[in-house]
Amino acid sequence: MLNVSVSVATLVQHLLFLFLLVVAPVWDFYDTSRLKKNPSSAGKIRCYKTLCAWLWIATVVACLSVGLRPLFTISPAPGDVSWLLQHNWVRYAVMALLVVFAAGALLPVAIAIWKKMTKRPRKYASAEALKALSFVLPATWTERRWYAIVSVTAGICEEILFRGFLLRYLHAFPWTLNLTLALLVSSVIFGLQHLYQGPAGAASTGVMGFLVGLLFILTGNLLLPIVLHAVLDLRMLVILRPPSE
Repeated sequence: MLNVSVSVATLVQHLLFLFLLVVAPVWDFYDTSRLKKNPSSAGKIRCYKTLCAWLWIATVVACLSVGLRPLFTISPAPGDVSWLLQHNWVRYAVMALLVVFAAGALLPVAIAIWKKMTKRPRKYASAEALKALSFVLPATWTERRWYAIVSVTAGICEEILFRGFLLRYLHAFPWTLNLTLALLVSSVIFGLQHLYQGPAGAASTGVMGFLVGLLFILTGNLLLPIVLHAVLDLRMLVILRPPSE
């Protein structure tokens, strides 16, 4: 009976991997392409709801087939990512890079808060650079509320799926890739989920996934990656011009 349960759990993990590798990016690309051709508030909210639904379903499936602890924690063996863990200067350099990355990403938020406190007018320069993605970014207050839900969902679910699940699946079981290669592959798959942003957007998202994966390895826990991911998505609500303005 135990062997049957293990076999079922393994099959579910294989299917979830194929879903994240093939089905999810194709589905998301098609869905957002359709929205881009016929943008509407109802279409955006439908996309937000669909994204939240499949992310939470996939996350529940991952937790049931693997378990919470293996997904939320990681304990690299002494030989894993030796380039990162066995050299203090490399570890400190990576930590500094992560701080610079987070600070740079959150700089527009800091500027917005500073201008609000000093009552200075905002030009929303960062929002101008995002016009190509206006078809999927929130414009109305209802869209912004749903976008906040999507941001929190993505922070929790995408980290569990693309860092917790994929790293374990590729590195520990059933594949046995070394941890660095597993992180690279999982980051590429993560980037594919964002093909609607174009090649440059997908590549930059993959790089972000790699950096957040390093944070997961360095801390041994998904908590910080989840918080950072959610905050990075939520910052759009500060960068974008509110409807009243």
